[in-house]
Amino acid sequence: MLNLLFITKDTSNLIFKNYFYLEKELKKLTNLMIWKESGNIKDILEKLPARPDFILILNDIGGFGPIVDGLEETEIPAGLFINDVHRLRMRDSYIKKNNIQYLFSVVRERFYKEYPFYKDRFIWFPHFINPAIIRDYKLSKENDMLMLGVITNLYPLRKIIKNYYNNNQGFVYKMHPGYRNFSNQEQNELLLGENYAKEINKAKIFFTDPSTLEYPVLKYFEVPACKTLLMAPTFPELEDLGFIPGVHFVPITENDFSSKAQYYLENEQLRNKIIEQGYNFILNNHTIQIRARQLVDKIEEIISTN
Repeated sequence: MLNLLFITKDTSNLIFKNYFYLEKELKKLTNLMIWKESGNIKDILEKLPARPDFILILNDIGGFGPIVDGLEETEIPAGLFINDVHRLRMRDSYIKKNNIQYLFSVVRERFYKEYPFYKDRFIWFPHFINPAIIRDYKLSKENDMLMLGVITNLYPLRKIIKNYYNNNQGFVYKMHPGYRNFSNQEQNELLLGENYAKEINKAKIFFTDPSTLEYPVLKYFEVPACKTLLMAPTFPELEDLGFIPGVHFVPITENDFSSKAQYYLENEQLRNKIIEQGYNFILNNHTIQIRARQLVDKIEEIISTN
């Protein structure tokens, strides 16, 4: 079994828990060792129960840390998760100094555009969902249209849609709770985890957009998995992940979102057909179980060629 060292902070109380779920899944597939403090890799290796075959680092969720250096002095291959590509410049010196050869990025095209000099180190590690949380709760579809999350200039279509439906009783908008640690009480009360998924599950239609950066944001995966009709723009990177417009979701622009929303609200049978297709697509291609297996397979491939 693969000896894997995962250097990461505790992400169990963050709004974005996918790496916490990944940690749990990797324990089933590897001999996983977790390290959550900054330090020199040589000192860390001396404290581990076994020598790792590969080192995975996550240090761009909820701040920059933990910081482990000295990686360039070990023969153990190391990989770094990249979640916000547009902030990678802050860590460029860290990557170079530690000679990190494998960069597991959530997005592809923006990575290529911003960092063509790292193209040979790029490994695509797209978003995924935890089907134990992000699922069909079989709730009554009490809201016609829903939008959740941040609305800024980074998300222009969200702003247009919200303004258009501002006085429409069939449209519900709820704000993003923010990126920080949450107490157990907050996790039970706010739109986090199960509460978040249930809110999506109660809607017939959910609007989102990929931002001006054209990221396949997590909502593209979460909404179909909650058995709600996703209405959002399409773009090449999304389709390369297997998303088929008109089959798994309804593609929209600023010129047609309202007419398409009205059409699918009135056509329940067609709406449910796309919902079912999108739901099955996510469960068959983009769950934590699938992504963890893909990650381990890639790491084993790297080790075998080193």
